[in-house]
Amino acid sequence: MKILLASPERDLLKCYKALFEADLGETVTAFDGTQVLSLLSAEAFDIALLDNELPRIEYGKLIGQAKENNVPVIALTNGADTSQINANAYLKYPFDYGKIKSVVMETLEKSGKET
Repeated sequence: MKILLASPERDLLKCYKALFEADLGETVTAFDGTQVLSLLSAEAFDIALLDNELPRIEYGKLIGQAKENNVPVIALTNGADTSQINANAYLKYPFDYGKIKSVVMETLEKSGKET
C-alpha cells in the first residue's frame, strides 16, 4: 500500500510516517498543498490523509485532484465544519494510531482498494 500523508505539523509527519511504514506500507509525506499537488501528479497512491490546514493551495482543490486520480481522502481536521469537505472519511484531532489505522482500512475497503 502507498499512502500520502500531508500535514503542516512536521513532527506529526515523522511519527505517523514511521508507524505507517512499519505497519501499513510506503508512506510519502508533504507539509503544504503545493507538495501534495506535485506528488499526486507524479505518483500513484492508494489513499491520502490530508490535514485541512495545509497552506498554499485551497483544500477543496487538493481533494478534487486526489479524487480525479482515484485516491480516497481522509480529512484530518481540528474540529472545523466538515460539511463543505468532500472527503471519503474524517478524523478529528487528537486521534490515536489505532483509530487512524481503523479509518484507513475502512476507507480502503469502502473504496474498493485492496490492502
